[in-house]
Amino acid sequence: MISGRRAAGWAAGISLSWGLVAAPVLIGPTFATPSGANPFFYFGLCFFGGAAFSVLLGGIGALFARDRTPVLPALDIEFFAGIRRLMLAMSCRTVVMDALGLLLLPRTARGVGDTTPVGTGIVVVALVVAATTATCAALSAIVLRRHIPRGFVPFRPIPRR
Repeated sequence: MISGRRAAGWAAGISLSWGLVAAPVLIGPTFATPSGANPFFYFGLCFFGGAAFSVLLGGIGALFARDRTPVLPALDIEFFAGIRRLMLAMSCRTVVMDALGLLLLPRTARGVGDTTPVGTGIVVVALVVAATTATCAALSAIVLRRHIPRGFVPFRPIPRR
């Protein structure tokens, strides 16, 4: 079993690295789309980008949990409970944003008439990146919530006799 700090470092590394990789990949098709495309195509890409951004914010929260200096046990319990809620909210938001993007993007990928606003390869890459983003978010949240249990205090002072 790994420690809470090590799990937080692992979750932070996964979330931050994938968030930084996914954001440019999902922003690229926005600039490659011609001006006559369906506006909902842009909304679909924005939903995917929002999911990548939430993974990035979850990684920042996990980074704060890893570098936390223990102060008082009561404050530490509240802090780590907040990190647990943050990771759960990040994971749920990522799944919802990717689901909304998945509903919009394939429907509007046809563009105007029979033309596609971007190539099929770009749409497939965006869908793969979105699926991987949801997977990374869920994995980070599960690991961090499992290894930082409720009532977690990273440092327990030795009682004096």
